[in-house]
Amino acid sequence: MYRVVAIGITLIASPAFAQSVEQDVPSRLEGLDAAMEPTTPTRPDTGYRFDGVAPVARDRRNFGMEFGFRSRMVSIPKSIMDIWYFDIEDPNWAYIEGRPSIKGYSLGMEFIVRSENTNGIFYGEFLDSEMSEGYWDDVEEPADHLDGDFVAPSPGFGLVTVGADYAYEAHFVRTRDTQGRFGLSLLVGGGLGIAVMTGKMDRWGPDLDGNPAYKRYLDGVPADGDKSLPRVYPMVDINTGLRFNIADRLAFRFEGGLHSVMYYGASAGVMF
Repeated sequence: MYRVVAIGITLIASPAFAQSVEQDVPSRLEGLDAAMEPTTPTRPDTGYRFDGVAPVARDRRNFGMEFGFRSRMVSIPKSIMDIWYFDIEDPNWAYIEGRPSIKGYSLGMEFIVRSENTNGIFYGEFLDSEMSEGYWDDVEEPADHLDGDFVAPSPGFGLVTVGADYAYEAHFVRTRDTQGRFGLSLLVGGGLGIAVMTGKMDRWGPDLDGNPAYKRYLDGVPADGDKSLPRVYPMVDINTGLRFNIADRLAFRFEGGLHSVMYYGASAGVMF
């Protein structure tokens, strides 16, 4: 009897189950199709399916950077040194050669942070002195041309300098106006630095027998000692120059002004 009841229940339930399956399967398939549809991208122009989920990182800097090398020629004009020291043009000058010139050449590196109109220039350099040995006779009244010093710089005599400058940039030609090919601007500014002297300067003076310093040097007499000079100097910069911008990748700068002494020079750098 139980078998008859079970068979009856099965026969009664079978049409209802089949009808339920026929109604449920299409709805499940529709839900599956909807789930498999591609995600609508946030930016249609990119076409990336997950652009809205994981945005692409972009460089949002509002400043540029530059790394380069610099070279300068520095000097003190002869007219300025004439205020304190005699020279070969003066009457009764004692030595066969004129007073040495104070000049030198520097080579260094610089790092620049720049925006639309401002530049921060950080530099380091070595200034190699080109001053030769010679006779220095200070101005005095009455003039005594035999009481001067003879000085000779040692090899490596110069200055190691670090500093920072600010420069305002006025654009004449912008790269965006030349389709990114070329730009030209004027830079004006200044800054401060510190310099440490390297090497030494040997000094000969007149002796008690009346022999002048230059004679003792030429006779091979050992130096009396080092010329007393400060080892540390402040550096004051006043700069004016032109910058040539090549495709926002290369920069060339030609400038002149004051680097505690008069100078002119050039630099070349890579922008990134």
